[in-house]
Amino acid sequence: MDAYIGQQFNYRPKNISLYETALRHSSAAKRIKGGIKNSNERLEYLGDAVLDMIVADYLFEKYPYKPEGELTKMKAKVVNRKTLNALGKELGLSKLIHKKLNKLEKHQSIIGNALEALVGAMYLDVGYKRTKKLIVELLVAGGIEVNVHRITDYKSVLHEWCQKQKKSLTFEVITEIQAAGNSAYDIEVSVDGAVLGSGEAKSKKAAEQMAAKKAWISLGFSE
Repeated sequence: MDAYIGQQFNYRPKNISLYETALRHSSAAKRIKGGIKNSNERLEYLGDAVLDMIVADYLFEKYPYKPEGELTKMKAKVVNRKTLNALGKELGLSKLIHKKLNKLEKHQSIIGNALEALVGAMYLDVGYKRTKKLIVELLVAGGIEVNVHRITDYKSVLHEWCQKQKKSLTFEVITEIQAAGNSAYDIEVSVDGAVLGSGEAKSKKAAEQMAAKKAWISLGFSE
């Protein structure tokens, strides 16, 4: 663990037990004083708050003229389970997490939770200022600037653009299948009567987003 922290973050831990706890899943934990397990759950709770503050702090300083609503949306694109899981995998946490799970059990959030716990351990070990510096460097290397500008709701973006351009926007369900508890939708999106995209998915919302993304690209915009 000492070598891992040194390699990934370029410093030597003061309290190595914090990091060992951060990478101990509840399935491999034991109950200690007060009936609480010595798992990474408490550090995850702390790290979640610290990470949220670090990203909010970074965006507040980086974009001094962005309103609160936009900053909140930008932060949500960084501090989310999908992004944290991907970042944790890049750091190799999946091989370091101590867990005792059945091979059939699926816990997609284990890596992201461990990353948050690791941030909590860093905060307790070296303080907020240094933790912020290390995590911001990690996020920048991981493409935070690309992530915060990434479109996640193409339907809303397309709707706003059509309103500004005074163009009509229509989503039409071409086919809908409901059978044996399964569903499927095929949806087309038209701008001023011209079909610019279609999407197929198990939910209507997902199909609309797929169609809207294709329409957005068809209009000449980047993803």
